[in-house]
Amino acid sequence: MPYYTQKDKWIIAIFLPPAILLINSLIFGSRYWHETVLFVWAGIISGIIGTLSWHLQIVVAVIMQQRYPAYHQTFRRIIISICCYIVITTVTVVLIFQLYHCITFFRYQLNLVHMAWGICAGIITDLLGASFHEGVAFYEKWKRMTDKAEQLKKENLQTQLDSLKGQVNPHFLFNSLNSLSSLINEDPVQAEKFVDELSKVYRYLLRNNTDPLTSLGSEMQFVQSYYHLLKTRYGSSLLLQTHIEPHLENYLLPPLTLQMLIENAVKHNAMLKHQPLRISIMTTMSNRLIISNNLQRKTREVASNKVGLSNIARKYQLLKQEGIEIREDENTFSVIIPLIRQEAMPLSKG
Repeated sequence: MPYYTQKDKWIIAIFLPPAILLINSLIFGSRYWHETVLFVWAGIISGIIGTLSWHLQIVVAVIMQQRYPAYHQTFRRIIISICCYIVITTVTVVLIFQLYHCITFFRYQLNLVHMAWGICAGIITDLLGASFHEGVAFYEKWKRMTDKAEQLKKENLQTQLDSLKGQVNPHFLFNSLNSLSSLINEDPVQAEKFVDELSKVYRYLLRNNTDPLTSLGSEMQFVQSYYHLLKTRYGSSLLLQTHIEPHLENYLLPPLTLQMLIENAVKHNAMLKHQPLRISIMTTMSNRLIISNNLQRKTREVASNKVGLSNIARKYQLLKQEGIEIREDENTFSVIIPLIRQEAMPLSKG
């Protein structure tokens, strides 16, 4: 059976028995309390019909919740639901009265006044039960949202911590400083350019540490600085090609997404002058970003826990956006990233 709240059974157990006792008292009067057989059988029959009726109303509540899920639709949903409850309750009470009238065992003659009072009693019970149901439902929804918000907060803090750890990666910093040291004597002008690009990289890393989103244009500027550092180290063994539609530069994505994917490609693939690693970043007509590279796995397998890809996927999940797509064949590894409209998710000031 469907359920509207986790406490449906308890709510039925609290409100249905008093309603059955009241309606049966209206039908049979004092006989109901003095004839044991009548009390038992009337209670069983009314209990079965009442339980089925209440479950039917729960089905209605579930359907209305699915049809009007938004917060601003709450009033409409409750009004329509209550109207349906009243109809179901009226039919149920009429059915009980008619059933007792038709079964000679109960020795009951139909009384329309008593039936009207029975309908009123059923409707009042309905309103009380519906109020209790809605109160429990709102509490359960609030509890789920609170628990989810707390979980997201923890995961976001962990993501920020992981991101910060990656930003101050001693290997990357050591390699950058090592490259800079070589340039100072060989090409002072290039060394100055290298320092400028290195400062841009770390400025971006620190500035976007806590921002949930950044523009594609900003991310691409950062990628160019990051690529300059890698290019200084690997030379012609690494090539980056970009094709970004200008109208998509204001679209959003989680910061450092491209850096993680480029770093992942560099980490797992061999780079040779005669066989360079080619990384491509391009947009599509469907507002997506494709980051791909030719596959030329290193001879010595590099340990990987796929934290980078799972980190990106988790960020999109936390943002309640369409997930990323990973494609791999014999020659190419690609990751497809959905770009987010600014209207759908406001850009952080960072």
